[in-house]
Amino acid sequence: MPHLSPISWLTSMFMFWFSVSLLFSSLWWSNNYTFNSKMTSYSSSSSKPWNWS
Repeated sequence: MPHLSPISWLTSMFMFWFSVSLLFSSLWWSNNYTFNSKMTSYSSSSSKPWNWS
């Protein structure tokens, strides 16, 4: 394994973490979107006793 300079090592680490965070954020946003739409449809179709005063 060749010795990497600190600049290239930081660049590769940054690109790696950037791609990983991008992947996780896209997964999280898609899950969050479907979850929110399900919860909205569920709450609109059902009665909401916690909103009763």
